[in-house]
Amino acid sequence: MRMRWSELDPGTQSVLRWTLASALIWGAGFAAASVMGALISDVNPLEHLGPIGVLTVIGITVGGLVGPLARGLTELRRQR
Repeated sequence: MRMRWSELDPGTQSVLRWTLASALIWGAGFAAASVMGALISDVNPLEHLGPIGVLTVIGITVGGLVGPLARGLTELRRQR
């Protein structure tokens, strides 16, 4: 059975939003850092898509884990 976005409670929607946004931001950051590292080393980034892809996946993973943590800390701070 598949759930629709509107069927999720607001807390779950918030966690998913934070997770996806954080994963996107961290993935883009790691990818940009990898490409910049290749350019600084005078290497064509297109020739090294494997390592850049691996670092991008690592960034997405880190972001996916950090997003809910950041949301929880933000919620705790708002409650004070």
